[in-house]
Amino acid sequence: MAEYTLSIPTVGLTSPASFGSRAAITNLMKNGWDKYGRFFQFASKESGIPVKALFSFAVAESGVNPNAGSGVTKGIMQTNYTYLKSQLENEYKSGRLSDAEKSKLAAYGIKFDAKGNTRQITQADNLKPELAILMGSIVLSQLVDQPWAKNGDNLRLDKIITVYNTGLYSKWSKIAMASKSVNAKQLHDELSGNTVSQSYIKKVMGINGILDIATKELNNVIV
Repeated sequence: MAEYTLSIPTVGLTSPASFGSRAAITNLMKNGWDKYGRFFQFASKESGIPVKALFSFAVAESGVNPNAGSGVTKGIMQTNYTYLKSQLENEYKSGRLSDAEKSKLAAYGIKFDAKGNTRQITQADNLKPELAILMGSIVLSQLVDQPWAKNGDNLRLDKIITVYNTGLYSKWSKIAMASKSVNAKQLHDELSGNTVSQSYIKKVMGINGILDIATKELNNVIV
């Protein structure tokens, strides 16, 4: 996978005050990285997703809390486990899984047969931080590789956030994927009516947001 750049913070977007102060978010991120940073480093290396971008999803989705959420999306990355079996199988059958990823999945009992099929993924799997981060990175890597997800070497994280947050076939994902917007502010405005995705874009890409902090206060920590 190519090396991508991130354009942040986005002018015109500010992280919601309800998400917390800059100091509070910095502390949350530092604590989360101290606990799980090595898992994000592994997943980033194998998926090719910049580690700060990968980590930002866990911060926005769960506050880096492996027990956050409920139902089918409970866990640190808030992935819907009912779809993960097919997503992992697609990754395996397409030859995209690295040997290190296969080995790590196998350590959690996720092995592939001669046809490339594996067992059902459960909520219990989503509650294991190392495994959940790896599976989340695999889902994200499938999105990153789509033509709509980049503009040259600039990763359109705003579009990926929308698709990851709302699901591949949602109305909002279709808007994001088709959008000709130049930057995250323009896409944010196009998503009028979807306040959750708008909030996530601001949390991740806005001033005082996750990536703003990750590239300043924590630039030498999250590496």
